[in-house]
Amino acid sequence: MEIIKIKDINKNQISKIYNYFYELPNHGFLDFSKNKKNFEKEFIDILNNKKFRFLIEIHNEEIQNYILIKNENSINRSVVMTKDVGKLKNNLTIIKEFSGSNTLEIGIRNHTRKEMNKISFLTYLRTYNFMKLELGNLFNSNDEDSILKLKNYKQYYKDLLSIQNDCFADQYGYEANDLLEFKKELQNLEKRGINSYFEITKSNDEWSGYAWTQLNEENNEGRLSMCGIKKKFRNRGLAKPLIISSINNLIINNCEVIYLEVDNQNEPAKKIYSDLGFKKYSKLDWYVITN
Repeated sequence: MEIIKIKDINKNQISKIYNYFYELPNHGFLDFSKNKKNFEKEFIDILNNKKFRFLIEIHNEEIQNYILIKNENSINRSVVMTKDVGKLKNNLTIIKEFSGSNTLEIGIRNHTRKEMNKISFLTYLRTYNFMKLELGNLFNSNDEDSILKLKNYKQYYKDLLSIQNDCFADQYGYEANDLLEFKKELQNLEKRGINSYFEITKSNDEWSGYAWTQLNEENNEGRLSMCGIKKKFRNRGLAKPLIISSINNLIINNCEVIYLEVDNQNEPAKKIYSDLGFKKYSKLDWYVITN
């Protein structure tokens, strides 16, 4: 495995890596853009980010496999992504060297549990479902008066970051963002032509819930990126009106289909999405990598 560093990369190498990823189906926790310019931006951002390490296997000048490692040190976890899971064991030394004492986890798309049980160094952890909704008419909603639509979210960076971290603090695998990371993520989305929308549920004038949706201007595809309610305000029926308001906003902005990801163990959220017409189309199984 060769470690790719930003100082070593050139346009020709990025083109080769793009062509390699373009042919791959979605297979891990991160989907790279099929648009070449956007891919280049995403890939260079990863190479520049100290949280990531990118390893690549080349034979006769052709890419055979890769390993992408993301360190989430604040929650003592490192996430691994690769094309060929079977080769991970041969590279555990270099993976552990970068990840330190973190627990190693890998998310794998659409494999059956039976297939994965053959790989002895993986232990099943949990599943996330990918769902989508083909959009049509607006949903009826009688609760939008309690929802704040942030027309200029850039005025609210700190408030948005605070409620995001509050809402998801107890969610498995959530690593709290800092202000710089949060701003950079939004700026990178903007550069790729993806608009962000934020809607807030208010309870007694306190921000109690949060929804972040995204809309790709190029293909009119939307994403419910995050939706959460602060712990002390849960079980009051606040989530569904917030989700409906967010979906209606996407419809108004010419969104044609919306995607989301939900923990398979989150039965209340799964019921809301199913009731609104979302259908499961894919899944991501998470495993712990053991010796």
